[in-house]
Amino acid sequence: MKKVKAEANKQSSSLIQLLGMLMIGFAVLDFALSWMGVNLTSFMGPISRFSPMIVGFIGLGLINMGKND
Repeated sequence: MKKVKAEANKQSSSLIQLLGMLMIGFAVLDFALSWMGVNLTSFMGPISRFSPMIVGFIGLGLINMGKND
């Protein structure tokens, strides 16, 4: 029974890490496109200048949270 719980926890942590990697990928894409004049996060208003950093740090936190589990 403990083995099943460990596998379920391992799977949920890998999903959290995958979500974190996707968020970092979006942050890199947002940063690159902002240099080309395309604003992916225009709905955020003036905070959209910092959206790659915000999304990237959240993604990095999710990756680290998945590793600690």
